[in-house]
Amino acid sequence: MRTLPKEFHEEFEQKGDTFFEIAELLYYNPNRRFTQEELAEKMDCSTTVVSNHVTDMEDSEWLYRRKGQTVFAWDTDEHNPASTEGTTALRIFYADVWSIIKKHSETVPGTFALLGATLILGALVVFAFYVGFSLSITQESEIPALIYATIALGSFLTGLIVSFLSPIQAKINSLVWKYFPVKRFRED
Repeated sequence: MRTLPKEFHEEFEQKGDTFFEIAELLYYNPNRRFTQEELAEKMDCSTTVVSNHVTDMEDSEWLYRRKGQTVFAWDTDEHNPASTEGTTALRIFYADVWSIIKKHSETVPGTFALLGATLILGALVVFAFYVGFSLSITQESEIPALIYATIALGSFLTGLIVSFLSPIQAKINSLVWKYFPVKRFRED
């Protein structure tokens, strides 16, 4: 979900709900220009209230307005929602990947799954090099292109084998732990 930048909230934390509703409307629609009347109608308040709020945002260079006009838009040159959202999405993606790695690296089957996935991804990267060198898209390599294909295929097959070890190891664990008392291996 798109949210106003943290700096905006810090700068205007004393303002009321209407102020932030106007800012959110402009932020969520950065390519659209709103008149004071449109903003007043959407926010169900007077044009004077809109004018006061918008002037504060304009003075702090959060909004863009042409001289002599009452049409407002989010200043994408200074505070671009797309770059903010891209950065946020990337940060969330890496946080999710890190939590998955932490969770699955605590068990043997999970470790096999992570290693297998890593080998498969590595194979895809090496295969991309093979395609680049074999089609002469990139500069020539001292290593023959067939070597890249062999490494990619080997890494891919190894990744598949290691990935398939994950459910096998999980099944073995479930069978073994039936016969060993769990209390014996715990530190209380």
